[in-house]
Amino acid sequence: MTDARFSFHDVGASPGGVRALAITADSAVWCVDGSASVMLRRSVDGELSRFDLGEATAEPRSVAAATRDSVWVTDRGTDRILRLDPSGVVWSTRAPTPDAGLAGIVGLDDGSAWFVEERADAIGRIDILGRVTEFAPGAVGGEPSSIASDGTSVWFGLPGARAIAYARGGDSQPGLVRFDDPLAAPTDVSVGDDGCLWFADPGRGVIGRLARGGAVTEFAPAEGVRPIRVSADPRGGCWFTMQHRASIGRVDDDGRIATIDIPGDRGVPGAIASAPSGDVWLALDGGELVRLADPGDPADGIQ
Repeated sequence: MTDARFSFHDVGASPGGVRALAITADSAVWCVDGSASVMLRRSVDGELSRFDLGEATAEPRSVAAATRDSVWVTDRGTDRILRLDPSGVVWSTRAPTPDAGLAGIVGLDDGSAWFVEERADAIGRIDILGRVTEFAPGAVGGEPSSIASDGTSVWFGLPGARAIAYARGGDSQPGLVRFDDPLAAPTDVSVGDDGCLWFADPGRGVIGRLARGGAVTEFAPAEGVRPIRVSADPRGGCWFTMQHRASIGRVDDDGRIATIDIPGDRGVPGAIASAPSGDVWLALDGGELVRLADPGDPADGIQ
């Protein structure tokens, strides 16, 4: 059975598939070629571009929107943070700590960016002049993994410390939201337009929502399901991927959960991004980008 809402787009990725996603304001979709030192860009018209990162050991890890048509990229293999636009690499710098284990990155409207360093157990900030500063993440051994922003604050998962941390301002000491459960390991994070933070905790098999006032609500999709990636959407809900499953799910603001299977045997989504239009994009380990056109709330049929 086919689902007309899905469209599949070959981007010429290597056998490692595609991972990490960002959608810029010009509606271009950027992703990482899973086993090559290149970034991929698909324009709104379907034009494909490949950008070599210039070093043999490059290992692009994460990508995030920077400006209308440019993105930030962390390069784990060379300790670089780069900015790319449709012409290619336009700027780069290196993390102060060698072998920092660069991972998630997020861009802010003022032109700055924040990123996490898993191996260095630190977070970093690039100011508008290109200067890089590192900060302690708020908990020793936190193993920061991903990062998101609501425009004023940044939030990052600390699975090693069973916590989510947040920082307000360029040099503030991060605050912590801790979880008592010894299995807690909040990893991926995403902030919605309403300022609420969503997170995936695969260790406990839950999707969590942290409200602006600090209240935490958790939702369990189904027994045995391990949510991996999350992406808040414009309707106040959150889309998520699941480990080893060729399907995606959504939690709405009432806590209703629904899943959608990806048609065909085309791979498992390793990244998910919700566009301002309401479309959902996926990066499959089989090597394709997938667009789910304006799916609405799949839980609308749930009574």
